[in-house]
Amino acid sequence: MKNRITIILVCFGFIVLLACADNGDKKKVSTGKATEPAAASLATEMLDYKTEGAKGVGPVVSFEHKPFDAQLANRGVELFVSKCAMCHGFDRTLVGPSLDGVIKRRTPEWIMNMMLDPATMLEKDPDAKALSKEFASPMISLGLQQEDARAILEYLRERNSATK
Repeated sequence: MKNRITIILVCFGFIVLLACADNGDKKKVSTGKATEPAAASLATEMLDYKTEGAKGVGPVVSFEHKPFDAQLANRGVELFVSKCAMCHGFDRTLVGPSLDGVIKRRTPEWIMNMMLDPATMLEKDPDAKALSKEFASPMISLGLQQEDARAILEYLRERNSATK
């Protein structure tokens, strides 16, 4: 019971922190729109995903690598803010791990399977099991569809490329 209350308080505190933050990143994220020069440079820049390694356990068994899609990334940032940001950040670890550089550490299949079915991943995937031991609370189901996870992945691709 104490753990649940602590998790709820941490999540609430993070939401308040996000609402009160006044920095340049907030303005960029709040619009959910990639700027034209940034989108153009991302489209021409090589945005590599990790291709070798564990694919995870779940519905995504293969992934088609496509050119960067700014429109999909814009949808992904909106989903990220509403579904993921209370537990995951980029510049620091929150309730869950930092997502800075995640597309270089994990395959797209693994990332999407974790978003789509974290319970199965935490039960059957050795990497997810090991990662969960570092955090007090397991990832919960976000109720995402595969196209939602793809949009969030495209946002992660944009965000991780912007911090190179």
